[in-house]
Amino acid sequence: MISINKVLVFPRGKKDYKISGIHFPQEGHDISKTGKRKTNSRIKIPKKYLQAGVVLFSIFILGGGFYNILENPPAIIPLQNGYSSLHPYFSSQTATEGYVVMITNLFIFMGFWMTYKSTQVTYDRTGANRWLMAGILAVFTGLASNYALIQIKQSIL
Repeated sequence: MISINKVLVFPRGKKDYKISGIHFPQEGHDISKTGKRKTNSRIKIPKKYLQAGVVLFSIFILGGGFYNILENPPAIIPLQNGYSSLHPYFSSQTATEGYVVMITNLFIFMGFWMTYKSTQVTYDRTGANRWLMAGILAVFTGLASNYALIQIKQSIL
């Protein structure tokens, strides 16, 4: 069993804990080898911006963003009977197709976020139901759009 032996209080009211003879400083600072306190001067990024960045980067990867950058595919391609913004082969895509897939994946992520938001609204039942219905509709719209893209791509060949 681990017990807290002492709570060390430093200037400015910050506390560190000493558990079983081992010193554990709190976040944002640590003790140098000389025993003096040094602070880390890192830039703090708010959690919601970090989460939004991870989601947008995931959407970029799922939509084929790296493929669009590295291969530089055309926006439209000529076919026998006209032009198309969808590439007929599953192993390739046009730039327009990649951007459309990114938007449909954004709908799916936003729908899941809306359904999560509906669980956070506890004081307003009708508001929670609206968030839930909008989230379900957005997820369904994104999935249906991705399915429609695949079906259209199959019909081009």
